[in-house]
Amino acid sequence: MNLIEKYNNLADEKRWKEAIIVIREIIKLNPEIDTSWFNYGVCLNELGKYEEAADAFIKAHELNIKDYGIHYRIFHSLLLAEDYQQLYEFLEYLCLTFEEERTTIFESEEFLTLINRKEFIDLKKKYYNV
Repeated sequence: MNLIEKYNNLADEKRWKEAIIVIREIIKLNPEIDTSWFNYGVCLNELGKYEEAADAFIKAHELNIKDYGIHYRIFHSLLLAEDYQQLYEFLEYLCLTFEEERTTIFESEEFLTLINRKEFIDLKKKYYNV
């Protein structure tokens, strides 16, 4: 069994503490694969390490900026980490870079917890005049 199969089996079994060791080995062998960083972020998220997960997802994003699934994971991890400053910076980056995501950002139920925060209201006024 190769490392990727080993990681997948551990992840399927939700054995995150073991899976994270394997995904670190995979990243060490080839740090330029966005999927590996994404999977690392998933492990960290499952272990409750939300800030580190966000960093891993951001690295995955740097390697593959058009993967909207990565965008969601960055948002979700930053929200769980309660890192609102970086969250709003990332949301503003998305609004500037991926105009088509604005509707999702400002109308999705995922963002309801932010809807009354001043920073979110300011972003909505700035980028989403409906």
